Amino acid sequence: MFTSTPTHESNRRRIVQGMTLAAAGTLLSGCLLESPYWNQAFSDHTAAIPIQTFTSVKSSAVKIECAKAYHAGLHPSESSATWLFVDNLTVQSQALLDPLGGKTYGAGKMKVLPSGCWRFDPANSIWYAALRASQTTSIGTSTFVTFAKSGLECLGTKIGQGTSWFANWGSCTRKYSGTQDPVKYVIFHATA
Repeated sequence: MFTSTPTHESNRRRIVQGMTLAAAGTLLSGCLLESPYWNQAFSDHTAAIPIQTFTSVKSSAVKIECAKAYHAGLHPSESSATWLFVDNLTVQSQALLDPLGGKTYGAGKMKVLPSGCWRFDPANSIWYAALRASQTTSIGTSTFVTFAKSGLECLGTKIGQGTSWFANWGSCTRKYSGTQDPVKYVIFHATA
């Protein structure tokens, strides 16, 4: 996993608390992609980016894939986007515990994305990419839910306001417009 800044560490604690909810069987199945988040900006598309996930299952690796994107979606479209394999992340063996003893596991690393994952937009001189995480277990494959920066802040607030670990944090996830269906990938960009 990558080294956290104090602000990132605070968000990480909130995410861990949120993952405890998922581990307890909430609607999000125990899997989330915390970094990168929606519309996160990086300075260089050829540099390593932080990839951080949390899961309630430690027995199988987390698969990371990426695809070309533009500011409003996948390129060329969600139905025909080509997802490229990036890496299989090893899930940490040491559980992260909440105050009630609930367990969650992190999987992350700094990783340079394949060049085929980036799309250069000449209109604004910005590079766009998308990333998704999934995990296959004995009960099937689960694609991780995603968050915008405001969603990560919402997650921390929902956990803090909850009277139990079952606080309603599903409202914090990124959703398709006009639905309650969570988006299972993130789009981010680089300025060089």
